[in-house]
Amino acid sequence: MNAIAHLIPDPVTPVITRVAADQWHAIDDGLTVGRGNTSRRPDGRLFVSVDAWHDAVFDQLAAVMLAELPAPLYTVLDAEESAMAENWRRAGFVERRRERHYLVSLETRITARPPAGVTLVGGEDVFRAEVEGTESAGAEVGLIRLTPLMRSDGTPRIARIASIEVRADQRRRGIGRALLAHGLDALRERGFRMASVDVDETDTAAIVLVEGAGARRTSNSLELMWEN
Repeated sequence: MNAIAHLIPDPVTPVITRVAADQWHAIDDGLTVGRGNTSRRPDGRLFVSVDAWHDAVFDQLAAVMLAELPAPLYTVLDAEESAMAENWRRAGFVERRRERHYLVSLETRITARPPAGVTLVGGEDVFRAEVEGTESAGAEVGLIRLTPLMRSDGTPRIARIASIEVRADQRRRGIGRALLAHGLDALRERGFRMASVDVDETDTAAIVLVEGAGARRTSNSLELMWEN
């Protein structure tokens, strides 16, 4: 779309129309010069996106969408897209987090056991690290949550490591690595060959953990938020 933007005269005042519950169109002289969309993530957060030929159209589309949608709203883009980030900042969005995106090959097996006094429990898509053999037996000190994605024919496609969490007072004991190894083993046994994981740029421990497991960084993203 942007490749032919120079052929389109600067719009004066496009008409913004909500054509569906999650879609908006900007029309100028019968031509669609911008589109806006929303999508809701599994965690309930509402994400917005705008694709427009001109910054002025972007601003008008964003203004209409923000007036019609409930806060908070989120958007995510490639961390290198500085011009797009500036568009969202003009609309009132602020930086929330930066993430690194990784792929982990399940062909490489990592070996790790939980430390003494900690056992791994659970199955399917959630595994927990719990304390054993003390007055605090059963207390949760960490977990890994998996989101396997399947093809339409029911065969494995790729799995997402949705989260790896270790209680603050239990870190640096090898619990995170044990959870990761256990989760990857479980995915491998179910026929998966690759897993993806997103890590906050500021979470040094998680970066060391996944890179130590052979994860390959594929991209960086920037998440912005609007709270009205």
